[in-house]
Amino acid sequence: MPEQNLSKPDLIHIIGDVITKIDVARGSLPKESPERKELDSWRLRLDAKQQVLTDAAFDEGTAAYQSVSINIDGIAKGIKNTIEDVNKTQQTFEDLARLASAVDELLASAAKAV
Repeated sequence: MPEQNLSKPDLIHIIGDVITKIDVARGSLPKESPERKELDSWRLRLDAKQQVLTDAAFDEGTAAYQSVSINIDGIAKGIKNTIEDVNKTQQTFEDLARLASAVDELLASAAKAV
């Protein structure tokens, strides 16, 4: 658990780090492999979510915001530990789905705050 609260810029950076990890993993796979195609898809989805997050407005002091942001950070750390291991591809895809869902939850809370 982080010692300090995570700000919106922190989350944008965390998602950017995951996108970079995806790019590195994609580069080691044949272009036509199913795993590469799935990583390509996740990369595009996370990039789009990151862009929406950049424009969203949040009350970063709420417990709900902090809970979701800590969840996003934890999931991202898990992805960084599994994405380069070909034996953990399925776990990586599951974690990417969890990350996308957590970002959607955060964005939904921002929409309610407006």
